[in-house]
Amino acid sequence: MKNKPYFIYLDSKIVGTAKQIMTFFENGIFPRENTTLLIKKYKHRSAKVISHLFQKANVTHRFVKAADLDALREGIIFYPFNAQSNCRAVANRNLIHIFITHGESSKISSVKPIIRIYDYVMTAGDAGIDRFFNHKIFFPADLERLITGGDTFVGKTGLSDSSDNTTPVIFYAPTWEGGIPQENYSSLSYTELVTRVILQLSQCYHTDHIVIRSHPNTGYRLAEYKEFLLHLIENLLKESKKLILFKPHLNFSLLQTWKLKRKGVCLVDTLQHFNAVFGLCDISAVETQLLNENIPYYLFCSKKHSEYLLSLKCNQYYQRNLIYFQEHFSRPPFSMEGFFQLKDYIIDNSYSKIPLNKRIVSILENL
Repeated sequence: MKNKPYFIYLDSKIVGTAKQIMTFFENGIFPRENTTLLIKKYKHRSAKVISHLFQKANVTHRFVKAADLDALREGIIFYPFNAQSNCRAVANRNLIHIFITHGESSKISSVKPIIRIYDYVMTAGDAGIDRFFNHKIFFPADLERLITGGDTFVGKTGLSDSSDNTTPVIFYAPTWEGGIPQENYSSLSYTELVTRVILQLSQCYHTDHIVIRSHPNTGYRLAEYKEFLLHLIENLLKESKKLILFKPHLNFSLLQTWKLKRKGVCLVDTLQHFNAVFGLCDISAVETQLLNENIPYYLFCSKKHSEYLLSLKCNQYYQRNLIYFQEHFSRPPFSMEGFFQLKDYIIDNSYSKIPLNKRIVSILENL
């Protein structure tokens, strides 16, 4: 199985999804020489932008129609996103179909029934398996179809290096507003709450440096989410905070970017010069990254969405470190209690000693 060609299937018009796919190649998870990215063909202006991104990164790709998928004779096709046309691709039974996700999270989008169409489904650890069981997507009899891959597809914040060469920061990574209202987990619309939390943490940890890494899809469904982000930036600048924005994920206009630079905001292409003393995230894949890198964090969420988190086997960390939307925030006593139990529950560490560029082969050998 390991000698078969690899394919990654992408059905999206959103440039941000292409940026998320890029991390698989940047981290060496998929070999460029044996992996072809198959992109569903659309008559859409983003196609040229997406193609340029992959050309620049030397990633083999091509735009395909249903007939092109049917013509594939052998290989393993990996799916980082759920899309309706995935069903059409899975119909080709000459291939092995594996859903890998683009990041481990407790969003409801992670447990849609469509996920049963794949031959195998990958999750980071036991929490993902329990999530499928709890939502009755899979049952114990399906266990052999569920693969734990540890932090293979988790990604990184890049903010865990606390050496003398890095600057301590408060890190905020909000998710986007989701494709439909029911899947909106973003804290960006609660700008005043987020501002208060960041300011208190800044004072507590004696750093004025704030790193914001927005989701690459921010504002795709609701344009006002870009305005929420700009409003947050303005709030923090008024308090003399030193703002660092992760440029690759920004969707601001050239004029907006120019104005931010004029106000002293630093836009960077890498976060390697910073280390997070504390993180803030929503229910999203960023939480798994923070756990994986041992970065303490608060998690923003609604009361409704917290019910699932508090029902998990390892929920001690959530009991103390959730911040609910639409409530007055007064900094609670932070506690690391339950952090490492939650980490071990969400992320299977059995692959931790295997280099990222050898994980796929190792995972396939275990099927």
